[in-house]
Amino acid sequence: MKRLANPNFIYIATFSVPFLVYSLGWSTLFPSISTALFLFYGATFLVCLFLGFVIQTTFPFKYNPIPVFKYNWIIIFGLYIFFFLDCLYEGRIPLFSLSGGEETYQGGQNFGIPVLHVFAVTFTLFFALFVFHQYVSNRKRSLFIIFLATIVLFILLLQRSNIMYIILGAGYIYTISQRRVSLKKVFGLAMAGLGTIYVFGFLGNLRSANGDSTFIPKASGVTEAFLNSPIPNEFYWGYLYVGSPVGNLQYNINSQVNVRPDLESFMIYEWLPDFITKRADMVLDVKQRQFKQMNDFLNVGTLYANSYSYFSWMGMALTFCYFIFLVNWYYVLMAKSLLFRVTGIAMMFNLIGYSNFSNTIQFSAFSLQLIYPLILPILFGSAFRIKKTGTRFKPHQLSNFSTAT
Repeated sequence: MKRLANPNFIYIATFSVPFLVYSLGWSTLFPSISTALFLFYGATFLVCLFLGFVIQTTFPFKYNPIPVFKYNWIIIFGLYIFFFLDCLYEGRIPLFSLSGGEETYQGGQNFGIPVLHVFAVTFTLFFALFVFHQYVSNRKRSLFIIFLATIVLFILLLQRSNIMYIILGAGYIYTISQRRVSLKKVFGLAMAGLGTIYVFGFLGNLRSANGDSTFIPKASGVTEAFLNSPIPNEFYWGYLYVGSPVGNLQYNINSQVNVRPDLESFMIYEWLPDFITKRADMVLDVKQRQFKQMNDFLNVGTLYANSYSYFSWMGMALTFCYFIFLVNWYYVLMAKSLLFRVTGIAMMFNLIGYSNFSNTIQFSAFSLQLIYPLILPILFGSAFRIKKTGTRFKPHQLSNFSTAT
């Protein structure tokens, strides 16, 4: 399982998946992938292959269990109170307002109390994976209940991407915690994955098409062969979600033959989190650019689409170098953390995986939570530090953790 924790191998594995999905050819809207784009991805894979073996040799990953944090219930209770106030601020609970026929809800990006909502969401994502690692380590039912409670929060908010974030991160933690993965476990994970994709499509139809499972496929150029196949239409959402970013990237490349370089705007808007750059154009002489889309509602284009719009192929190459440096640097930091090693690397896994859809460095909702494993030990001192000798945990004069029996 050591290689599954290596950011470079994670990049190769996750960035290969969209091309496999793309090859299904369920949509007539997607353009053909050019040789140049294939070569670009191939070059990044070769770089990651080399870096992967270097990291594997110098900073090998070792999975470790962790004790139970005593304040889990207090934290989840506090999160529910905050999100209740969040909904009071908005005057609605998204799931209930949508099921009641209200059609004004447009997702979670602009929902809730400004600024505080972003920190609450990102902390909840971090906390969910931290609790799941505790559950895998100790197998206590109460921990699993708390973990499910974090998912319920995002069901109430109708934030599918955050639900997927938690499920993918939890699946990753479970996988790397296993010394051996049997065929039975592989089958179980595969069935869980298919079930998650189906639910994702079902919620998508509920939120975007009032339950009509053919609306989104028809709006995105679905082939008659797919509609007439026995495959449930809900699975088309998974195909569209995973394949369309690469399609948009290729469409953007095809649509912008001569890109006017803008290095300053490129570095500000592509390399810094959006909570920093939201008002950059008011202070600096910069302007944010958007990539060309195949369709109005297919609005994601991988880590690289906007970079191409600023600086063509050089922008894509620079973003790759910057991104792969950041994830390797973060891996090295997390490899030294006993308590947050697994949680941090699971979040890094999600950061890399979600980069197939958008620039997760720039998108605070997916990058900000990486800070928590770094700052919590600093802000709260020994409350978030543990020592380990052999295979048994020592409380390290801490009342905040309990060892599992």
